[in-house]
Amino acid sequence: MDRLRELLKRRDFSAIKKPSLAMAFLYDGDEFYRFRGAEALGYLCRGEKARNFILRLFWHLSDESGAYCIGAPLGIAEIGRNNPKEFEGFKNKFVSLLDDWEVERRYVAYGIGRTAEIIKDAYPNPVEKLLEKIEEIRTGDFVVYAVWALGKLGEFESVRRFVDDDRRGRFYDGERITVKSVGEIARMFI
Repeated sequence: MDRLRELLKRRDFSAIKKPSLAMAFLYDGDEFYRFRGAEALGYLCRGEKARNFILRLFWHLSDESGAYCIGAPLGIAEIGRNNPKEFEGFKNKFVSLLDDWEVERRYVAYGIGRTAEIIKDAYPNPVEKLLEKIEEIRTGDFVVYAVWALGKLGEFESVRRFVDDDRRGRFYDGERITVKSVGEIARMFI
């Protein structure tokens, strides 16, 4: 496991031979490795394998699976980002995860940002759904990702409303988990 952690840290995804090894990190107690495990899945899964892993990750979000996977939205998004054709049939269901209070919705918001070009015409409308959830889920940890996703979707007028928001939340910047204010995230796009 230490060797795999080192490979994820260095983003040496080609040295990870099985997607299931990367998928195991979606359950990791260290949030950093959840994000990197998801990135590795996106790298390792192509075509039909991508579709099958997306289905599997949606299954791991359901009560029936008995194996709830906290990082599943991250994995779905990274696989979808690298496999737009396969993700097309799942984008509506992915946005709808924002309505599931049992799912780590900040990861769904992050995933919407990561797949912005593919998901922008989903139903429900991801912009409307993110704005609705910002009103409902007021925690900094959610709102930083939701505002970031709005920016990635090109919703700069909506983002502008948050430039003075001082709520703070954990944010994966692609290299590490940091703490950012919602306003800092908004100013990235203004």
